[in-house]
Parts: sequence; structure tokens; C-alpha cells
Amino acid sequence: MYQIAAAAIITFTFSAFAVTMAQADETAPAPLPVFDVTFDVGLSASEKSAHVAIQLGSGSEVVEWIRFRFDPLRYRSIEANGELVEHEGGLEWRPPAKGGELRYVYSIDHLRDNNSYDSRCAKSWAIMRGEDLVPRMRIRTVPVARSESRMTVRLPEGWSASLPYRRLVGGRYDLKNPRTRFDRPSGWFAFGKLGVVRETIAGTRVAVAGPANQGIRRMDLLALLKWTMPSLAEVFGRLPERIQVVVAGDPMWRGGLSGPRSVYLHVDRPLIGQDSTSPLLHELVHSMMNANSGKDGNWVVEGLAEYYSLALLRRSETLTASRYEAAIEGIRNRAAGGGDLRMAEVDSATRAKAVVVLMEIDDAIRDATGGDRSLDDVMRVLAGDRKSVTTESFRKAIREVAGRDLDGIFDRHLASR
Repeated sequence: MYQIAAAAIITFTFSAFAVTMAQADETAPAPLPVFDVTFDVGLSASEKSAHVAIQLGSGSEVVEWIRFRFDPLRYRSIEANGELVEHEGGLEWRPPAKGGELRYVYSIDHLRDNNSYDSRCAKSWAIMRGEDLVPRMRIRTVPVARSESRMTVRLPEGWSASLPYRRLVGGRYDLKNPRTRFDRPSGWFAFGKLGVVRETIAGTRVAVAGPANQGIRRMDLLALLKWTMPSLAEVFGRLPERIQVVVAGDPMWRGGLSGPRSVYLHVDRPLIGQDSTSPLLHELVHSMMNANSGKDGNWVVEGLAEYYSLALLRRSETLTASRYEAAIEGIRNRAAGGGDLRMAEVDSATRAKAVVVLMEIDDAIRDATGGDRSLDDVMRVLAGDRKSVTTESFRKAIREVAGRDLDGIFDRHLASR
């Protein structure tokens, strides 16, 4: 049983945003209902916590309820105006008609493995994901209502913030996302005593941010992005208004992780590895796809990120033709040890095998369309679909682009089930 008190802690489900539709007014068209939301975030380095308030303002009478599940290890002291009741193992908040506020305390530190963090609050900096700070929730409103969402940030003295959002006056940030009706914080956030470099590349405002005095090669990162982002824009058709790269050293996780409009990279990861692929571009492709892998689809998502992390270097002429061919040969050699592509976890050899299959698919699409279309077009279909990627959804996207099935390739390379 949950106890709704200062020590109460619940778990967020990552369910999709839902709006219950009511019968539309068939008379004169009316403006779409809008409700104001402010996410007020106050960081406390001494507590290693964030004090978060979700505040509903003007127009909140259109909101009937919001449902949550909180992770009991990370969220505590949950309180709210209006009604806050247990519902199917979580909480349902029924806010007052004229607006209300739900408050909780979020514990920032989170271990990804035994020794390293994917969310951390140190003495002089903090790095976290916005979707952990304010996880997804399910909401019921009147038809087609959407939020006007803002975030305010209150920081320890001497700290600053770097977020993948447009900054407004008064320390607020605009969370507008045209792809959702209920906008909440998401992506990689950096707070503290930071070093930040910014540049506009291919029409996108880019920030490279990380804690000061950690040996972060901010200008090297920015240079690689300046060379490759125009090619990235050609693949996806357009890039978001803002992209942020957050970099940090130990004890943060020694790898790379993607998020909406942002990526995290450990300071010791190379910009271009010995195999000529780029960990930075790998995560950036994940970010631009903004797609999760569904059942048997991990090879597609990981393979595409790995393939384009190499292809973008060649297209931008960051790699010479001879070095690119040598890299492809190395991938083919590693692919010989790859297992079933549809396994849940994709290791290095299987990822290489996926890249080989994707190159074959790219050639087949070009042949089928007289060179008019390619794997780039499939990427745009997947990126716009907003659904989990599976082997079947990938095949469907290929059919849409190529005008026919590529059954022979799939039959040769995918183990039968």
C-alpha cells in the first residue's frame, strides 16, 4: 500500500501520453484549448536532490487527471493540491479546476553499473536526463488540449545551466515540442560550474557543455560536428532547432548515451575510434531517430547508428575513400563472428553484421529505384514513425521506399524463428 505522506514514494510508468477525446462541437470552430504548465526545479548539491513542482496554471480546468508511477528509490515526499489517490499501483492526481501543484523530491545519483553513473550530483556539478527528472505521465483532458510548458531552474550560488531548450527571461526555458500535446523536460541536462561552447551549424544551435577542469575537448567536438552535421541534415531532412552534447569524466558512465536533441559522452571516448566509426555520431544518430527498439529490432537501431557513424565521416570527407574502404573491410571481418541479428542484446560482432546487411539493403534500394532512393529515405520513415522499431516495421519502411520487398536479403541473413 502507498502512503501519501512526506515519506511516500511511487514508481513512474513510461506509458505514452494519452488524451481522452470528447464529442466535438459541431457548430462554429473554436480555438484549441491550452493549459499552462510550469516545471519548477530547485537543485540542492548538499542533498544530491532536485525539488520539483509541477504547477498547473491558466486553462487547467481542461485537465481531469494525471497518473504517475514513481520509482521508490528515486522519488519521495510526494504531495499535491486537490485529490491524490492510489490507482492501479500508482497515483492519480485530480488537480483543482483553477490550477494546482504536485511536488516531490528527486534523488539525482543513479548507478548504471557497479562503478559508474548515468545521473550524478557532485559538489560543483550535476548531470541528468530531463525524462528522469520529470518522467512520463498519463493525462486526461478535454479534446485536443495541449500544454504551454515552461521550466524554471533554481541553482546553488555560482552554478549555471545548459539545456537543449530556448531560454526565456527570468531563468525560464521553453519546453515546446510540436510532436507532443503535453510537453515535459527531456534530453541531457548539465548544471554547475560548467564550460560551454556554442555554435550554429547547419541551421541548428549546438552547445557542447560539461564540468570545468575535466579536460573536455570542447572545440574538437565542435569541429567534428561542424564537418558532419550538414551530412546528418541531408539524411534526416532537417535537424532540431537545438542540439546539446554533454561531456563528463569519472565517475560518469564510460560510454555514450542518447536523448532527445542531445547526447552524453564520456570525456575519454574518442571522437573517431580505431575502426573509423564515431561514438559521438553513433549517439547523435540515435538522438535524431528518437526511436526505441521493439521486439527483435535492436539490430536495426544499433546497426543504423553504427553504419551512419561511419558513412557521415565519409560523406563529409572527414575520412578519405581509402580509409573508408579499410574500415568497411574491418567491419566485414568482424561480422563473420556475428550471431542471430534478432537477439535481444547486440554485441560488437553482431553490430558489424548488421552494418553489412544494411549496406546490402542500401545497394538493393538504389538498384530498385534507379538510384533515386536509398537507406537515407528509410531512416526518414523510421524517424517520423514515432513507434518502436522491429524487424517487420523496418521491412515495411523498406517496401514503402523501394516499392518492393527485399525478402532475399532478409532470408539470407536473419535466422528463422
